[in-house]
Amino acid sequence: MKPHTDYSPEEALQIVLRDVRSLPVEQVPLADALHRVLSQPLSARVEDPRFDKSAVDGIGVRNDDDSAEFEVVGNIAAGDDRRFSLKRGQAVRIMTGAPVPGGIGRVIKLENCAFDGSRARVLQPERITNIALRAENIRIGQPLLSPRRLRPPDIGVLASQGYSMLSVYRTPRVAIIATGDEIYPAETSLPPAGIYDSNSHQLTAFARDAFAEVTNFGIIGDNPERIRDTVAHAASVHDVVILSGGVSMGDLDFVPEALSAVGAEVVFHGLAMKPGRPTLYAMLQGPGHTTRFFGLPGNPVSTAVQFEFLVRPLLEELGGCSYQPREARLPLAESFRRRNPDRHELLPGVCRDGAVVRLAYKGSGHVSVLSDATLFFRIDRGVESLDAGSEVYVRFIR
Repeated sequence: MKPHTDYSPEEALQIVLRDVRSLPVEQVPLADALHRVLSQPLSARVEDPRFDKSAVDGIGVRNDDDSAEFEVVGNIAAGDDRRFSLKRGQAVRIMTGAPVPGGIGRVIKLENCAFDGSRARVLQPERITNIALRAENIRIGQPLLSPRRLRPPDIGVLASQGYSMLSVYRTPRVAIIATGDEIYPAETSLPPAGIYDSNSHQLTAFARDAFAEVTNFGIIGDNPERIRDTVAHAASVHDVVILSGGVSMGDLDFVPEALSAVGAEVVFHGLAMKPGRPTLYAMLQGPGHTTRFFGLPGNPVSTAVQFEFLVRPLLEELGGCSYQPREARLPLAESFRRRNPDRHELLPGVCRDGAVVRLAYKGSGHVSVLSDATLFFRIDRGVESLDAGSEVYVRFIR
């Protein structure tokens, strides 16, 4: 098959997400649930607050007592369930969060009182009760959390409701494999024609940023047997296998051959995208398990673009989320021209004063531009030039 099919980014994503189902549900402790995706809605188990409680540190008095001075006859701390029957002119000192006994109708802040021994003089009357009423926030059985990726505040809410175990979707397992005899690990000295491996580290970071469980197989060179064996091993225990390099039409591009050898079916090979034209997508159907493969070009900007537009959406869907990209249409700060409009082109940029500013960019090997970019903007196929102010599609990456 020729490597350059004619799929647009949208068509390729539609194919990747076709018939994708979320991974199985499993039970995890609340302590391990951060960034996991709830598989079902949860409802409130306890009222919030469970009792009328003081919203401030102060003195509690009867609601019908407008005395200017009170005798303090006791103290109520948080967790204290003592009861008091107050007479007119009597008060109890009460702390924030403490239960408010029946008969106490309002709490006067400490800073609005002056104390002399057991006497409290009101310096400034208050119009509000400073009492949080039982179940004013939430009632038992009320919807609590919808299926979602759990963030720190969600963990706090669930803890406050007594949840200890949660039903969540399994985390996608991702394997990262870097091919190429020209790449070397960081701790080695580079030969004249060598380069350091950035793709496996960048892709590992991208996948972890997409909340996947990642195994980095590192560099496996351009040996076809080693590529085949590594792919076979990775496919047996991972949901997604991402290979960088070896997917074009060169003599050492062994990835398509390796995928065919392990029984994977190539779904598409090549996109009408720049960067990332040789991108490959394949699937291996097994009993009760499907492994999906991405063969990405070796240049690091290509891998970044393809991850954001194809891999991240798949990982989100496998993990139980409906993928929602951060996107917009924004005006170009400056005019744009190009010589070859045969592909949809994604370019790194930033947003300044509501407009897209193109970064100085030397091509898909220009990895350092990714540290400055906050977005990719798109020039559609067939468009040779755009004037300043023309709107373009924007995908935010940070």
